[in-house]
Amino acid sequence: MPHLIPDKTDVLVVGAGLAGAVAAARASRGGQHVLLVDRLEEVAVGRKVCGNGLADEGMAAAAEYTRPIAGAEIAWRIEGGRVVLRDGETTIPIPKSGAVLNRYVLGQRLLSDAVEAGATFCPGCSCAGWSDRDSLRVRLDLSDGERVEVTARVVIDASGYRAVLTRAGGTLRRETPAREDVGIGYREIVPLTEPIPEPRTVIVDLTCKGLSGGYAWIFPMGERLANIGIGATLHSAGPDLRAAYRSFLAGYPDIHASDPIESGAGLLPLRRPLVTMVGDGFMTAGDAGCQTNPLHGGGIAPGIIGGGMAGDVASRALSEGDTSAEALWSYNTAFMKEVGARHAGHDFLRRFIFSLSDDEFDFLTLELAGSHALLKALSEGGSRPQLKRAFRALARAAKRPGLVTRFLRAGRLAEEIQELYYDYPASPARLDSWIGRVEFASKALERLTN
Repeated sequence: MPHLIPDKTDVLVVGAGLAGAVAAARASRGGQHVLLVDRLEEVAVGRKVCGNGLADEGMAAAAEYTRPIAGAEIAWRIEGGRVVLRDGETTIPIPKSGAVLNRYVLGQRLLSDAVEAGATFCPGCSCAGWSDRDSLRVRLDLSDGERVEVTARVVIDASGYRAVLTRAGGTLRRETPAREDVGIGYREIVPLTEPIPEPRTVIVDLTCKGLSGGYAWIFPMGERLANIGIGATLHSAGPDLRAAYRSFLAGYPDIHASDPIESGAGLLPLRRPLVTMVGDGFMTAGDAGCQTNPLHGGGIAPGIIGGGMAGDVASRALSEGDTSAEALWSYNTAFMKEVGARHAGHDFLRRFIFSLSDDEFDFLTLELAGSHALLKALSEGGSRPQLKRAFRALARAAKRPGLVTRFLRAGRLAEEIQELYYDYPASPARLDSWIGRVEFASKALERLTN
């Protein structure tokens, strides 16, 4: 193992998950010497607690940075889905097709792509932090107990939620997610003794009792296999997420689950991206850069996009002989425009939703479902009973105008923050003034939610 690790390299990528593997592959194809390390052994790379769902547009976006997801990487095709609201009866359709992925097979393929592109992969190699941030020297602990140090011209932190180097001052601004901005999930992949009732439909269920802000999911992976899990935030999760999972599953007697093939829990950031994901000679990608979707925690496509962008920008900067934060800045602007702006808007909506009481949340979700039903009934020439139900929902909304007004204001603030991220500064010199504008919008949201 030690002879595989050079003292110096062009690019050091910490973490061989989706973001790290894609970053390593792109930088290697750009002609750079890349060292890719991961604390897991090679056979374990690609395993992660995740719903593994990806809509078709997400797969198309990911294909801009790696080979299209196909074959055994797709466990099962999905035609759509539904969200079950907390009354347990009302549902909102999810009119999106996509797939539930075999995340492990995809992770192993992306790792192979990186190695085939020329990256040196060192498994069983944990990042212990900076030895010297200024000279980009990093401490690595090997599985045999030996500690080595590597100096790189560019370091990319893709170490997941741990964000080992990012949180230790890698970027120009330090940020650590608050407890309410950290998601925790428990998931099982379970064989089914009977065919699943809706084999091409994903279910997102908000009926989780005693789990404020939580939700559960059932994602078919075949007629007799499913990815089932439950998630919440560290701020709201109870002491036993597994017990909440079992309680949720008991509410679906048509799902005949046997002993799980896989089970486990994991953490992920649920917030908009870091205000900057670069520093001198440094970049952060995937969960380490808070690139997951704040509403539902989806991070597959954003991680691949972030890793691909980071690898490309790092390679270009090295070729031009300038790896300063300013030279790497285009990574920030590109990611914010393609992904980050949308996530920032979602983050504002999530923060508003978490500020609601259970009663307010139930009211709003039912009212929104009724509004959707009204639009659908009118556009399709719905029956009289359909129209009656829809108009009753609007009548309920009229009884709580203050709450509806707050919701509409939150929507406008989400649009404002999204526009701010589209207008992300073109250089570090404008960062402070931009952060001031973001903080002003955040204060407006705080006033609305307090």
